[in-house]
Amino acid sequence: MLYQPSFEALHQGIPAHFLQVEVEDIKDAADERLNHLWTYFQGESPKLRTINLLGTETEDEAVNDSVAKEESEEGDTGMNTKREGLDSIKDREEIKETIRFQYDGTLLMTVTIPNDDSLSCTNYTRIDPQTTSLHVVDYMSTVAMRIDLQFELIKGKVYCDQVDEDKHRIQIESNLGMDTNGGFAEFYNGLEGGDTKDFLSKCSTIAPPGGTAAGPCIEDITHNERGGGAGLSPVLAAGRPNIALPYTKNVLIKVIGADNDVHHRLDFFVEGLYSKGIGNSFAMPTHKPIMILRDPPGKPPPLFLINFSHSFN
Repeated sequence: MLYQPSFEALHQGIPAHFLQVEVEDIKDAADERLNHLWTYFQGESPKLRTINLLGTETEDEAVNDSVAKEESEEGDTGMNTKREGLDSIKDREEIKETIRFQYDGTLLMTVTIPNDDSLSCTNYTRIDPQTTSLHVVDYMSTVAMRIDLQFELIKGKVYCDQVDEDKHRIQIESNLGMDTNGGFAEFYNGLEGGDTKDFLSKCSTIAPPGGTAAGPCIEDITHNERGGGAGLSPVLAAGRPNIALPYTKNVLIKVIGADNDVHHRLDFFVEGLYSKGIGNSFAMPTHKPIMILRDPPGKPPPLFLINFSHSFN
């Protein structure tokens, strides 16, 4: 057994054979075992890698030939390109057989509404246990969100905000703009402009009147100019308030391709007008009476019972 105290070391005199390699232990600077990393590599099923040392001589010759060839070539300036030759084989995985032990960590997601001037909280008595955060937004307003992704390698210490874009994508399912309550068809058909309708139905599983549901959006993850800051900045639109239990509307965001369950559910309380289209009507209580009016004031009868059951303009 060979002990390697650093990331890279040269071991000579090893017989040419098939070599099995495994991570025996992994410790921090204080010589304390990093248990979650050790469990990943040396748990119930230890992760083993096998490397064939029978062909190392041939691989060494290939590397040396590549170096010699590129060192002998001249560049446009007529100068010897020795440095260029050495740099070109920096990644020797293209020539030599290598093995790799990699721990990606636990993928975490944080969803925020950066310019949220209204109420937003995460600590409350939840109507639905699946809810992650609660927000209050205005009727027929846009909601700009920020989704940030990062891998947790060592809790509270080491994180990586670079995510494999080929493996991971973000799914957004929203009913923030659409609903199935009474009068929605009149409200939706009374809207001006197709862009507004498309914005409300974006990423929704609720079909618009006379149409088909857009369905959840599948979006690519983006990074900043330094290659970090993995995430996405989607913009959705809020429609009418929800007048039925649980009186909120929700957006479900999850990561596709993650090894662990990564999701965030935002519940929105939409405040403002509950419109049924032309006339701007809204629901009133159905019990009777809701107002007692005496005319003239201070005198007994006549008594009028008024029931506001029609639309207000």
